[in-house]
Amino acid sequence: MHKYNFILSILFTAGLLLGATSCGEDFLERYPRASMASEMAMADIEGVEATLAGLYNRMQAGTYNHREMNLVGELLADQMDIAQTNAGRLVNHPVNLEGAGFGVWGRLYNDINRINSILYYVDDVQASQARINQAKGEAYAMRGYIYFDLLRIYARPYMYQTPFVQGEPLGVILKTSPFLGIDEASFQTRGTINDGYQLVMDDLTLATQLLSDTGYPYRFTRTAAKALLARLHLYMGNWQDAIDFAEDVINEASNGLVNASDRSSYLPVFASAPGAESIFELGFTSADRPNMNESVAGMASYFPETGEGYGDVILRQDLVNLIDAYSAEGHPAGDMYYVKVKGGQLNAYQDKYSSYRGERYWDDIKMIRMAEMYFIAAEAYAELEELDDAKDMLQELREHRGIGHLSIDADTKEDFIDLLLKEKRVEFFSEMSHRWFDLRRRGMDIPKGIEGVDAGSPLEFEDYRIVERIPTGETSSNENCVQNPGY
Repeated sequence: MHKYNFILSILFTAGLLLGATSCGEDFLERYPRASMASEMAMADIEGVEATLAGLYNRMQAGTYNHREMNLVGELLADQMDIAQTNAGRLVNHPVNLEGAGFGVWGRLYNDINRINSILYYVDDVQASQARINQAKGEAYAMRGYIYFDLLRIYARPYMYQTPFVQGEPLGVILKTSPFLGIDEASFQTRGTINDGYQLVMDDLTLATQLLSDTGYPYRFTRTAAKALLARLHLYMGNWQDAIDFAEDVINEASNGLVNASDRSSYLPVFASAPGAESIFELGFTSADRPNMNESVAGMASYFPETGEGYGDVILRQDLVNLIDAYSAEGHPAGDMYYVKVKGGQLNAYQDKYSSYRGERYWDDIKMIRMAEMYFIAAEAYAELEELDDAKDMLQELREHRGIGHLSIDADTKEDFIDLLLKEKRVEFFSEMSHRWFDLRRRGMDIPKGIEGVDAGSPLEFEDYRIVERIPTGETSSNENCVQNPGY
């Protein structure tokens, strides 16, 4: 056991097992908080699994997948706005002020170091090969997921890499082994965008080879890894691969699309635990659910009669008009927002996260949903000029949303993709910042809704603010980490 001759770094151990309960599965509820000494955390398979449970818990945080990923990109794009009467948070995002962003760099590298430690130690523990493979597969899937987020936020899109300055396109720092404290591994240069995407692909591919569907959909599974590969290949422009993985998920997953034409039939997608269309979601116990400050519902809901929800984040009028247009044709999305007056302003609030499990902020976060696989396959077919297949995929989704009677009036690839992105806005508002990432990956300018009504001015794709600023503390302490151009 030569790998256990030193104590894990402070960066690794700080909060290692905080909140290791949760996520709705026995595996994730097995370990009490801070249940073992940090230097022994990786000495056996139980320690490895406890570390994984802690990492799932960290994925739940408001500063990552609960509040930020569901709201920040929506504010940066043309989906959501800040109410006139507000608590002063996220107010710079709708106008894309310099520095406004997700702010996840540090916490994600902290998590990557923990994941790398799992991968460094796990082959030396005494356990069945199946149990070791499960732990490794989840670690690879989680690392791929996190690096994908880092690349989507802090680097130019894969298909539109042209930098603002001469030289190699700037990706993110790629760490694949754990480091102790401050050493040479702490001061790496940024890798290329291509290398970053290749690492994500390699990690997710390994995950599909190691994982089963144990714990679906609360843990990373083979199906979830395939869904992420479908998304990854879409971002990379590998159209046939995107289709293949998306259709694998559609054909192999244990659940599918719900038939939904009103609130009661659509609500299980969000209110059920797990959600009726979830491929991967984050679950919460009553003990570990975020509070009002840390949750998407806290910021983007408003219940003045009970004093719950700040009501700061609202739907833009442009989005409301689009949802209403589809709702008039039978789409259930119109039932997933409500209108209330706050500070004299009539505001529209999301109702996808609205205390469906009996306690405020307890609703699970839907990370990957089946509907996304249909959008991925449809877009990729269109890019291959296979419009009949593209329309078939979109039509099948429409049939399950009660708008199958609508004709798909799109005779060109461009017209079809415009229509698809519009319907994706309606399907995924207030979910995982899909709109922001869709516009960026396609090299599109960022619209801002209705001039004079919705906040902000259109942001050109060439604008440096399309790529988030790396924390100044990172670039000042690590001279090898070059800041993104423009900042």
